[in-house]
Amino acid sequence: MSTVVISALLLAFAVYITVGLVLGRRTKGIADLLPLSFSRQARVKNSSEFSASTVATTISLATVVMAFFELARHLGVWLFWTVVTTAAGLLVVRLFAKKIWQRISLYNHRPTLHEFLGREFSSEMLSYVGAVCTSLGFLGAFALELTVGSRFFAGLVPNVPPWVVVIVLSAAAFVYTAVGGFRAVIVTDRIQMVSIWLLLLSLPAFYIYYAASHGGWAENFAKIPPHVLNFSYRPELIPFLLGILVINVPTFISDMGIWQRIAAAQKNETVIGGLWASVFSAAATWGMFALLACFAFMIVDPQSHVNPLLSVLNVIGNTNSLFSRSVLFIVVLGLYGAMLSTASTQLIAVSHTLYEDVFSRLRKHSLKERLDSKAELTISRAILIIAAVISTILVQLLSVAGFSIADLVFAIYGAQLGLCPLVISALFLNRQRLKNLSLWATLAVSTGFVTGWSIAVYGRLSANTNLVFLAPVSSLAVSTAIISLGFLAAKRKVLQS
Repeated sequence: MSTVVISALLLAFAVYITVGLVLGRRTKGIADLLPLSFSRQARVKNSSEFSASTVATTISLATVVMAFFELARHLGVWLFWTVVTTAAGLLVVRLFAKKIWQRISLYNHRPTLHEFLGREFSSEMLSYVGAVCTSLGFLGAFALELTVGSRFFAGLVPNVPPWVVVIVLSAAAFVYTAVGGFRAVIVTDRIQMVSIWLLLLSLPAFYIYYAASHGGWAENFAKIPPHVLNFSYRPELIPFLLGILVINVPTFISDMGIWQRIAAAQKNETVIGGLWASVFSAAATWGMFALLACFAFMIVDPQSHVNPLLSVLNVIGNTNSLFSRSVLFIVVLGLYGAMLSTASTQLIAVSHTLYEDVFSRLRKHSLKERLDSKAELTISRAILIIAAVISTILVQLLSVAGFSIADLVFAIYGAQLGLCPLVISALFLNRQRLKNLSLWATLAVSTGFVTGWSIAVYGRLSANTNLVFLAPVSSLAVSTAIISLGFLAAKRKVLQS
């Protein structure tokens, strides 16, 4: 079993690092590493790439696969709420896509999300604050992915220290991302989706094989607790549904990873076509993972304190046949492909954000001066590597504090939702009206971020899971309330004058 797992991981490393090295040879300047300009290497070529890459950003080992299997024993088929809301979130981006494209097309380069907000609200401070909040969220998400990846490996190959696995996984992720840049992320996203679909075909095949060889379908189906397969009410359900609704539906419109892909597309048709396909592909993949999580209890005990996915894979590994070894290899390859691809998406987003929205603005060098500079390329890569190291330390500390995978999902992704009402305002209001709201906008982002994290941390420390689930709701609610107060204050000022 250990040989199969290690072989799958090494193959994933080999493929992803090779992609990075090949593209790295063609990287001549910062515009080849990050989507800052037109017709350079850092781009999305067509709608198929856009769709595959967008769906790949939504699927991760930590926040989807492991979280689904962890939550399935309590929530069961209510996990399909995540499927519906994820598809709805991508549909929201599709409905706003034409407007986003129109607004960013007015720039003579490809702006980041935070530069766009800063320009539209006429506030450099908003750009800085938004960039810092987003970066902290992505740093946490990246480190969560690596931390869960190390736990996953330790569950299958227990003789290797987890800290060694974290170092190896993080090194592989930031090597191919730092060398190949944004284009490497897009290419590996397509590879990820192939490996994910192979996983989604092979794992159900093992479920069927297991049921057939262990007493038949009816006997194994009866092992699944009744509440897993029905929509009955259970404790913490309402906070979970609200938290997922708020995380999944509005979050993509204010997600730097999605904005990177829109900015990197060469034509509006690439974005529109890609987003339509993304809605259906995301629903299909997430739905399959939800089913696999619920039906895992045909094979493993739902009361175990080990993540059911690890238990399932241990059963597969201990089933001595060529078929089971092949399934284990494909599944591990798909899961680590998802982990590495998701980690690189988060890394390139935080690197782009910190480099362009923070460091470059502080140094006051124009984009034209920086585009083909080797020094700027080195700086961006250094930012990426430093960010990776810091984020790994961050989530290790949170893990020590007792945060579970699900807790970290709600804390990390909930905290960035404060940008959502600002993005919608910036897309539909003129700059003069937005300028009057610049101070309120900055306050909305920072307060929403702090509120989301504070409630999640307090909920974890007080063992109140409802508060953790509601962290995203509080973040979005506070941000929306503050920007709404800004609108009322601005309107009152106009009436008084």
